[in-house]
Amino acid sequence: MLILNQYKKIIGEEKINEIIREAKPLRGKYVAHINSTFYGGGVAEIIESLVILMNDIGINAGWRQLKGSASFFEITKLFHNGSQGADVKLNKKIKKIYEEINRKNSLFMHIEKNDAVIIHDPQVLPLIKFYKKQQPWIWRCHIDITEPDKILWSYLKSFINLYDIMIISDAGYRKKNIKIPQEVIMPSINPLNDKNKKLSSAQIKSILEKAGIKPNKPIISQISRYDYWKDPLGVIDVFKAVKKKIDCQLVLLGNFATDDPEGGKVYREVARKAKNLKDAYVLLNVKDNDLAVNALQSASAVVLQKSIREGFAITVSEALWKGTPVIGGNVGGIPNQIIDGKSGYLINSVQECADRTVELLKNERLRKRMGKFGHEYVKNNFLVTRHLLDYIRLLKRVMKIK
Repeated sequence: MLILNQYKKIIGEEKINEIIREAKPLRGKYVAHINSTFYGGGVAEIIESLVILMNDIGINAGWRQLKGSASFFEITKLFHNGSQGADVKLNKKIKKIYEEINRKNSLFMHIEKNDAVIIHDPQVLPLIKFYKKQQPWIWRCHIDITEPDKILWSYLKSFINLYDIMIISDAGYRKKNIKIPQEVIMPSINPLNDKNKKLSSAQIKSILEKAGIKPNKPIISQISRYDYWKDPLGVIDVFKAVKKKIDCQLVLLGNFATDDPEGGKVYREVARKAKNLKDAYVLLNVKDNDLAVNALQSASAVVLQKSIREGFAITVSEALWKGTPVIGGNVGGIPNQIIDGKSGYLINSVQECADRTVELLKNERLRKRMGKFGHEYVKNNFLVTRHLLDYIRLLKRVMKIK
């Protein structure tokens, strides 16, 4: 029995049959997904769900991880920040380390016989340079590249233009100076995994109590990697303002991606800022406990995603799926998920975020109405089955299969 059939109760038999029918010409084809981490953050989660479902419907999809050094990941974090607008100072040493790690990985990746190669994010971008390209290569960019550092972008562009197509998460990320086609495919959540499956009230209560959270006061939460771009420090400022008007609690829950050397520093800074605040919890999801994320998003009165830059933030769709309204930064892919005033609010400042949070905490009826709308919106737009179909259609186009 196909794993895909488990989604029938959510999306219907007709859509399941459409996916199977569209995938038929790709059966037996080999596709390699390559990124720089199996753990931490939405990219790894998305790849895992897609690879499992691709294999389930007959596409031989593999998932390989680039192996890098500490200095390499410091550089790629610099590139990540620079791609999202931070200033970057490039030099020959940085370029050499970046390209050399990719060259070494090319010696043992063995992807020559794949029918298509999908490269995720800047860490693995130069890999294409070290192969005699015999099949379509796709670069999947998951980050916000609205205003990248110009010098860095000029350097990255020299690799991007070697690819056949570039996938982005939002039409606003399209770049005029890229020669290859740019296609928008929005990310997704898996409604059946531990992070998004339906939990009972008893399960939610038990999980939260084990984490030291007592659901005796309204919960404001943000669930994200500890990253400055997610603005966890700004979330604490929001909580301080809200707490003056409503007795509530704040829970920040996050982890570190293995390819992000900055995560520990951000976590420690956030923990220091929240240390003496009553009802403020800064938690590490050290075991990647998806059930803890699920329970927190389900129990929260309001979920925040106060990002300054954001490729997409699937945590928004995760919370909406559970019927919880979300207040998010008006950046990147967040406005694609939050319909302002219907499933939550888009904000541009700490004060605006605090005001909207107070408004929702005071109005349970509004929260329920927004939560219901948000759940349906995610169901129709941001489930992994839609994402899978997008990839099937793209692969058929780049592989020239009808």
